[in-house]
Amino acid sequence: MTRRRIEAKLEVSTDKSQWHPTPLAAPLVLVTSRSSRGDPHVARKSWITMVSVAPPTLLLSCRLSHRTAINILETREFVVNVPGEDVAERAWRTVELPGEDGADGRWSYVDSVRVTPPRVQECRAHLECVLESTRRVADEDVVFFARIVSVSLDESLLSGTPAERYKALRALLYLEADLLGVVDAARRAPP
Repeated sequence: MTRRRIEAKLEVSTDKSQWHPTPLAAPLVLVTSRSSRGDPHVARKSWITMVSVAPPTLLLSCRLSHRTAINILETREFVVNVPGEDVAERAWRTVELPGEDGADGRWSYVDSVRVTPPRVQECRAHLECVLESTRRVADEDVVFFARIVSVSLDESLLSGTPAERYKALRALLYLEADLLGVVDAARRAPP
């Protein structure tokens, strides 16, 4: 193992848009929801992480003005769809702006197992979620804490070593405004 040269540490802005590289990469996912009228909606999100294993709970954050937030607050359900590298371009272009419906015909919807919002067929993994609680952050953002009630994976991801499975998943990472990463390797941690 090669030792890294010790370098001086320089303070940078706390504005995340100024971090090059970002020290905090985030999963890039597609979140599906339904309006109270039943209309499906999909939006790209990256402010998401697990916060508990038992019960399985995740945190998702977005703007209150986004259709995703409005739908989750109305129906208390959503699905986190994990795209692979094969659909990276389409996933990146699935943005959500106030006034857009997000259901742009780029994706195929399939029924979820336990919640009303659909899964995105082209994605490789799906986490069906039920809202547990919320917290406002600043004036425009909301954090959702949601219990994961169902997980589904492409059948091809269920065989092979863990390293082979992660390589096959090829999950996307949001790095910064116009940069994506791909999880293309997994290594065992040293003992």
